Amino acid sequence: MRGLLLPPVAWLAVFLVIPTAVVASLAFSPEGLDSLRNAGVWVLLGRSFGVAALSTALCLAVSYPVAYFIATCPPRWRSALLFLVVLPFWTNLLVRTYSLMFVLRPLGLMLTPAAGVIGLVHSFLPFMVLPLYASIEKVPGRLLEASQDLGASPWRTFWKVTVPLTMPGIGAGCILVFIPAFGIFALPELLCGTTMTMVGNQINLLYKSDARSPQGAALTLILMVATLGLTWTYHRLRKTEGLA
Repeated sequence: MRGLLLPPVAWLAVFLVIPTAVVASLAFSPEGLDSLRNAGVWVLLGRSFGVAALSTALCLAVSYPVAYFIATCPPRWRSALLFLVVLPFWTNLLVRTYSLMFVLRPLGLMLTPAAGVIGLVHSFLPFMVLPLYASIEKVPGRLLEASQDLGASPWRTFWKVTVPLTMPGIGAGCILVFIPAFGIFALPELLCGTTMTMVGNQINLLYKSDARSPQGAALTLILMVATLGLTWTYHRLRKTEGLA
């Protein structure tokens, strides 16, 4: 049986462990460490963090009503509505991005930071809707009825019962949107041009100019650490607050 583990272990070693070790060695080289002393690097990371956080917040604001509506629809309609949510994934990301460009250009939003945020929300919305739907669907109806029987208004029931019980879906959706939005480079490059450079764009430029760029490796390692940190924090909160 142990022999069956050899192929996946070898795959992870060749395509994950070794490349990560190479990136780490370049990042901790003198050139890589020196690049982190540049204030512009941290401005870039801060901008990328802010754009990703804003896009995540907008996705949450738009997705929660959608997920709530789907979860409270009659069961015969839910599958069709969920199909419409994932339907954009049947189309290539570049095709969807170029289609969005045709919408943004007449509005005068092309090559602006707003176009980048709209593109991120447009692309990652299903990643927020699906975990929210899964959490909202599991909320026991008897708890909502009990809250209303005790005199709570529908709005108060929503904030005091529904939202706390769906925190696992909120957390999972935020992680699924924030992490790729933080490091993405294709969408900002196409929709924003030079008006909004994010860390993913900078990494792409650095590796294009030098395949073993210490500066690119340092930024890549920061993204990896941020991803691991956010994932660990989410699982830690679920464990300590009983959100599983």
